[in-house]
Amino acid sequence: MITNERQYKIAKNDALKCASELERFDEIALSVSGVDPTVIAAQRKSLKSRLKALSGQIQDYERLRSGEVRTLFFSNFVDIGERLVQARVMRGLSQRELAEKLDVKEQQIQRYEQERYATANLVRIAEVAQALRFDLEAHLQMREDTFFQKIVPSIASGRFDPKKLPAREMERRGWLRDIELPEELANGSIYDRASYFVAKAASGSQLRALHRQKIRSKGHPNEYALMAWKAQVLHKARAIPKATVGNYQFEIADVKKLVVLSKAPDGPIQAVRFLRERGVLVAFERHLDSTYLDGAAMLLEATPVIGLTLRQDRLDNFWFVLLHELGHVVCHRDRGLLEGFFDDETADLADTVEREADEFAQNALVPDEVWRTSFVRFSTSSEQVIEFAERIKISPAIVAGRIRRERNDFSRFSDLIGQGEVRKMIVEAGLMEE
Repeated sequence: MITNERQYKIAKNDALKCASELERFDEIALSVSGVDPTVIAAQRKSLKSRLKALSGQIQDYERLRSGEVRTLFFSNFVDIGERLVQARVMRGLSQRELAEKLDVKEQQIQRYEQERYATANLVRIAEVAQALRFDLEAHLQMREDTFFQKIVPSIASGRFDPKKLPAREMERRGWLRDIELPEELANGSIYDRASYFVAKAASGSQLRALHRQKIRSKGHPNEYALMAWKAQVLHKARAIPKATVGNYQFEIADVKKLVVLSKAPDGPIQAVRFLRERGVLVAFERHLDSTYLDGAAMLLEATPVIGLTLRQDRLDNFWFVLLHELGHVVCHRDRGLLEGFFDDETADLADTVEREADEFAQNALVPDEVWRTSFVRFSTSSEQVIEFAERIKISPAIVAGRIRRERNDFSRFSDLIGQGEVRKMIVEAGLMEE
């Protein structure tokens, strides 16, 4: 949401840059340079999606400023904060001008708006509405609320049952120990604390995520365990020092640079740093029982977050899952991750975006054209696998892993896939607990 003229100008400039990039997008030159067509198509799709999202935000802001909108509706008290920001925009007031009307510092209005007035009391909210010359109307309707609905109504559901959260395991892992609880939870149950943990993670973010799962035969993922795991990943992502994180600027040329890192002995560590510099956070957390989860992509405010479980502790799996989730970031950042359609739309659409991410990962690691024309896929020789990997500048584990998957023969090349190497490396780097 654009809330002021500065953001409006930045968005307009970003939209112009995005449109210019699309106009200058040279698929032939990229293909000649060795970038796979699938990755090229994904980048074009990402640029189009980004331009569409920016254009929508710009249009919404211009519509508010035009005077066309006279009434702002809200169905939930939590939405009032956003409506107050929109009301200020409609009145053509800056944050400083609103602060002057309320006789407070400009920084106070900035904090209120950043938090969407979550910390403002009712008196202050009424004062803001009055200063903006808006009548604030609401009604109360009786209903039965769970504790979870009280603390995070924006993602609450009448079907939510806190007792289905894996609270005991969350506590055993120490997730609930470091969370600062509100006073009313001082004597709350473990399920209240687990609910609050999830709610805090979702604050200003979302728990919808595009995630890569391998469902075992007759296995059904536990949605509450998935929710808890995603919450922990977001908590970990929030703890990453902001000074070490760049603005999101992942470009198509970065795909090849990232994959080349797989050759290094500490490739996974370098990959985490590489992505962080480009505004993509990677966090590691062991999977919870009944999640069957390899990884997930989600948003922390506007920052893409990739969560990895290392459930399959092999180098080939690490690189495929990382690139799969990065495929979601590149292809679906302004659709799926932002709008959360993975949970809301049809299974066919979910299958489509997962297939797109799989294709992105596979072609980013080894371009299809290179793979189809190579005899290494029929080879039984480790030396030939190593030679091929060296020629295309990737880890032999990636090549060996693809051969094993395609042949459905996981007895081959066990010496090349890096079994048991990734988790140890990540733990030693302090990025994951034992």
